[in-house]
Amino acid sequence: MKTAILIMAAALALSCNNNASSRGAEEQNNASIPKTLSDTLYKAAMEGHDAGMAKMGEIARYQQLIQQRTDSLAALKSKTALQPALDSALQELTHAEELMNRWMQDFDPDKAGSTEAEKVSFYRSEKEKIDSVNARIFKSIEKAKRVVE
Repeated sequence: MKTAILIMAAALALSCNNNASSRGAEEQNNASIPKTLSDTLYKAAMEGHDAGMAKMGEIARYQQLIQQRTDSLAALKSKTALQPALDSALQELTHAEELMNRWMQDFDPDKAGSTEAEKVSFYRSEKEKIDSVNARIFKSIEKAKRVVE
């Protein structure tokens, strides 16, 4: 009886140890957990990209809405004070969209370098670039909202 209890206790202890070590190995091998500053900056740049891309549908919707308003004004053959604001908002939306497309086209993690310092410098620069792109995206959407509403 005592032997059975000892065997069960040993098995329980070993199974608890296995879960802890497998959990540690799982966390260690999880690529989504940044391990270095360059990993953190890369992840931040990708999160910035994702935030900007989430607004692309809204940009397209406002571009279409502004174009419809512009077409309506043209059909009325009336030049109103609203036309320059519509043109400006459409231009800013288009420019913001182009900036995101250019950033995505130019972004190449293979150019990050081989040392941690090179990678940190590269990803910090990319994070700054995508933050700038996102600022233009959000600003252009806010301007479009004001113009069409």
